Amino acid sequence: MSATRAALAAPFALSVRTTQRGRSLLLGVCSWAAVNLSQPAARKDRHWFDLGVGLDWAGEQLEGRIYEIDGVGGTAER
Repeated sequence: MSATRAALAAPFALSVRTTQRGRSLLLGVCSWAAVNLSQPAARKDRHWFDLGVGLDWAGEQLEGRIYEIDGVGGTAER
């Protein structure tokens, strides 16, 4: 078996503190997807930082995003 596509989504929390506004907290999900893993010259990677969303939502988005990277919709290869 040879993988041609891969994706990963991970939740994150980012805290920023300033003297004027105090502490701010950003929550979201960082996602990564790559296609053409078996052809290094044609490989494409994309990253997303979605703020204010949950892991379930990001996982659903990855199902479509991993095929959108090819730029042709990829429906024939699904």
